Amino acid sequence: MFSHQAFAKELGGLPFDLIGDFERKMVTDYEVRRDDVPGYSGMARRTIYVIDGSGTITWTWVGSREQPLPDYDAVIEEARKASQA
Repeated sequence: MFSHQAFAKELGGLPFDLIGDFERKMVTDYEVRRDDVPGYSGMARRTIYVIDGSGTITWTWVGSREQPLPDYDAVIEEARKASQA
């Protein structure tokens, strides 16, 4: 996705891939599907998963009204930890 490429470029590059879920399969499988707001049915709640080299989710952040954006420093730190595991 172009937005993912732009985001990674803005951060100076990322040592991991960002993915998109065009068919909404992951949204359902990972239980982050929004069905609470008209017009957003099937869309994902803003969510970040950090996955290590063995495919294990090591850290998760799910957006909420109280915290609509993640602590970006925490995301990068958790990603660094996962890449060293």
